[in-house]
Amino acid sequence: MKTLRSQKRLASYVLNVGRNRVWFDPEKLNEIKEAITKSDIESLIKDGAISKKAVTGVKRRAGRDKKLKNKKERGRGRGKKRMILINEKRNYMFKIRKLRQYIKVLRDAKIITTKDANKLEKWSKAGIIKNKADVRARIKK
Repeated sequence: MKTLRSQKRLASYVLNVGRNRVWFDPEKLNEIKEAITKSDIESLIKDGAISKKAVTGVKRRAGRDKKLKNKKERGRGRGKKRMILINEKRNYMFKIRKLRQYIKVLRDAKIITTKDANKLEKWSKAGIIKNKADVRARIKK
């Protein structure tokens, strides 16, 4: 028995949807098996032998449960606050490491002096400089 894999692939391309959303009419499978070109698939779509399925929605049960728990003031304790702080620290660490590495590259390439590099590092630690673009802007000044 011939599989309909290539027809499904072509149909998904023509309909501009994923392969799981393509529907073949079970009564017209023989016609679909013979279709090998894009124009064949397009004519089958016009006939109604091939169509696209409706989009399945997202279940909101988990979201509703979370909303209810928040309403009852669950999950707002010390542990939750601690996780937020840990994430903030992690983000700060990654950001500051990138900036320091970039400043070091500039210093090694003699684009900036050591004095300027120290100043830039202090500014990045203080939060005045937030990204590489800020560093470039400060160098130009």
